[in-house]
Amino acid sequence: MATKKMKEQTRKVLKDVFGYDSFRPLQEEIVCTLLDSKDAFVLMPTGGGKSLCYQIPAIMREGTGIVVSPLISLMKDQVDALNACGVSAAFYNSSLKAAAAKDVLERFESGKLDMLYVAPERLLSKGFLQKLEHVRLSMFAIDEAHCVSQWGHDFRPEYVRLGELRGLFPDVPLLALTATADEHTREDITERLGLEKAKRFVASFDRPNIRYLVAEKRQPLTQILQFLEGWPSASGVIYCLSRKRVEDLAVNLQRHGIRAAAYHAGMPGRTREKVQEDFLRDRVKVIVATIAFGMGVDKPNVRFVIHHDLPKSIESYYQETGRAGRDGLESEALLLYGSGDVNLVRRLIENVENIDQRRVEVHKLNSMIGFSEALTCRRRVLLGYFGERLDEPCGNCDICLDPPSTYDATELAIQALDAVRQLKGEHGMGYVVDVLRGSRNARILEHKHDKLKCHGSGADINADEWTSILRQMVHHGYFIQDVSMRAAMRPTKKAERIGSGEPIILAKYQPGIRRQFKRLGTPKDEALFKKLVELRQRMADEEDIPPHVIFSDVTLTELSQHKPTDDAGMLKTSGISPHKLEIYGEEFLDVICSHAKSAAARKVGGKEDIPKLIAKGPGANEAQTYTLSLYREGMPVSEIAAQQGVGEVTILKHFVALVRAGQYIDVPAFIGEDFDTAMSELDDADPYASLSEIKRDMSVELDNETFRLIMAWREAIGVA
Repeated sequence: MATKKMKEQTRKVLKDVFGYDSFRPLQEEIVCTLLDSKDAFVLMPTGGGKSLCYQIPAIMREGTGIVVSPLISLMKDQVDALNACGVSAAFYNSSLKAAAAKDVLERFESGKLDMLYVAPERLLSKGFLQKLEHVRLSMFAIDEAHCVSQWGHDFRPEYVRLGELRGLFPDVPLLALTATADEHTREDITERLGLEKAKRFVASFDRPNIRYLVAEKRQPLTQILQFLEGWPSASGVIYCLSRKRVEDLAVNLQRHGIRAAAYHAGMPGRTREKVQEDFLRDRVKVIVATIAFGMGVDKPNVRFVIHHDLPKSIESYYQETGRAGRDGLESEALLLYGSGDVNLVRRLIENVENIDQRRVEVHKLNSMIGFSEALTCRRRVLLGYFGERLDEPCGNCDICLDPPSTYDATELAIQALDAVRQLKGEHGMGYVVDVLRGSRNARILEHKHDKLKCHGSGADINADEWTSILRQMVHHGYFIQDVSMRAAMRPTKKAERIGSGEPIILAKYQPGIRRQFKRLGTPKDEALFKKLVELRQRMADEEDIPPHVIFSDVTLTELSQHKPTDDAGMLKTSGISPHKLEIYGEEFLDVICSHAKSAAARKVGGKEDIPKLIAKGPGANEAQTYTLSLYREGMPVSEIAAQQGVGEVTILKHFVALVRAGQYIDVPAFIGEDFDTAMSELDDADPYASLSEIKRDMSVELDNETFRLIMAWREAIGVA
């Protein structure tokens, strides 16, 4: 049982080692359960903070914590992050050379490690199990525990043997963690791992910082390029169904100046490793991949996930979109939905030999279609699939931001309920629609359902519209689809209220999905944030580690908002521990203080010391003038874009036009520490070279709009 003293100690480790002031929901309770030598099963969404649940107990308990992880890349990344926090951690897997492997084992056997990450097959080898018997163990943590279950979407046979641990080490607490698991999978995991008596912790599946968007797939490349305009320089993942499509899309994005790379299982292992490493190090911004990419990729600042093609299940969609926004900052998930994709996935499912497995996959695909065609809050549909209710619409999906028109569908709801009741809850949605529309197909005639009173009662409404009505009623909680009975439609207790006087309001069915909405931004000093990102990248390159291991985007955002000027202020920032402050604090403080001084230096007598710009182009239009007014109010680019419902690239184009019109934009501050270098290199550039050649030869990396902005500035101050 967690005592007051135990909780105080866990919070001290949380702050002193990881730099956080408070736990997220359930974390502290899970940590205390393990400190109390008890087992636990944890279901927590990606980005919910699962790793801290075993890292803190492993640090606090005597002995070494064994963390079972399925992917080498995840092990290395987590060990890098722990080492950066001053924690003694290592991994033991096939990527280590003989000397390094020997060193890790020596440190492990001499009790010098707080944590050791191993793959399941390595852990369960006879030799390694013998070593475990002679080492003090603090706990076992089995990450990605859904791999143990055949119901799980990523079953791995080597995981099944992990159930042996409970019998071999009965006194060592065991923790199983997963990000996605329906009820069947949860039961399977606990049974296979011997965790029937373990305390269960099920966190909310909701990821409120992710905005869910669905668009009808029309011209996917154009749609993706337009979407990416809103995320300049951001990291993201684009999922495609086939390897060929992955390669084609990556090439097309590269042609449009986007730092993109392809990733799929058909590529050589070393190539895949390099792509993944480049993505983690921010050298590649966009990964175009099959579902082979992602599991175990611990990159907290992925800002968007795009599905070029339809996922096979909501579980897959949820896990893949969950790779966005793990740091809690605003992120987006865009799904391009087309009927052609549905037919392709159906054909793939038809090739599954096991009838029961095929039936489960058909149900999962239908649920995915239901989500894609939803006319109610997408988050409600998503959470409802996992058995979690959302009382109010989320306000952060395309349906909530741009709601479809609605109508009173009470009479149709009564018809639907009558049909489901008369069919005794034994038939799926398609069959119910056929009965309502008066079909006389062989199955209906065989069951004599053409004799039912409801048969043909909805013949005046087409099948697509009836399907939309029934799906919405499922989403609103009037019906459930019983997967154990071939997704049979069954009324819930809530269905008893249909026809009781309270109107049933549904969204009008409309083929095609078009959404327009504004994106929110996180207010911060954009120029300072950019300088801090550049410093972090330089330090990460010097240490040969991913940038987020130094400080996350959340930490840099807070620094650019609060601008601390001393160690005490730095320590109040999320993610900055005393250990990290000692290593990195001085250089980050120097940049913040230098930025503050340069901002102050531009002020004379309380007013900005603004140079006079020479107009070199036409006057500003209405949209550009509005951008200028918002800029003068001190609004950052992200907020100006959100205010106008356009991408940040559009705002940069406005800046270029405004500077050319002689209006003042503080370009040196916007560009940051690269400004002087860029200006100097442009002074020395070959006057006969084309602009694209000049840009290519510069040592400073600039996107097209930023390059044009500097060129416009040079003209406006009379240099060019």
